[in-house]
Amino acid sequence: MPRNSPPDIGRKIKQLRSEKKLTLAQLAQMSSVSKSMLSQIERGRTNPTLAILWALTQSLEIDISDLLNNESASAAQPSKITHVKAHQTPEIQSADGKCALKILGPIDLVAKTEWYNMVMEAGGLLESNGHAEGTMEHLTLLDGTLSVRNGKDDIKLRPGDTARYEADVPHYIENTGKKPARALMIVLTP
Repeated sequence: MPRNSPPDIGRKIKQLRSEKKLTLAQLAQMSSVSKSMLSQIERGRTNPTLAILWALTQSLEIDISDLLNNESASAAQPSKITHVKAHQTPEIQSADGKCALKILGPIDLVAKTEWYNMVMEAGGLLESNGHAEGTMEHLTLLDGTLSVRNGKDDIKLRPGDTARYEADVPHYIENTGKKPARALMIVLTP
């Protein structure tokens, strides 16, 4: 495997499951991840979301970094470039299914810094109850129109605009336009 290859998460999950003498069905029940999804992950047919990775690592009693470490990387010559292919980028969906957030940031920074490529269909709504105290979001609109609400404030963004707002209170991002909107979002937690 080349030094800059992403970790083979599916192989590692299968290996850990086998070491713990668990069947697919048993791990599925423990993690609340469907048996078919586990099978696809283990065969390298799909990449798990951050939420699925979290559920699996908790069930297997390992740290998430254990899955993401690429033990084939040479310690003598560490890679200077990490290459994550488009199909390997985890994605999460909003409750209404109209907003997709591709997770662009590395897993080891998730407690402090997260960044996303957001695509929201017309009429889509991304609601949040609020994050940890002091969290700020920075949303830059690339295409379309978005409205950001935070408490009493409500602003409309046009392409190129950036909204910076407190995200430790309930806040909402809505596509009020008639076509999809695309934005970059950075979440900073103190």
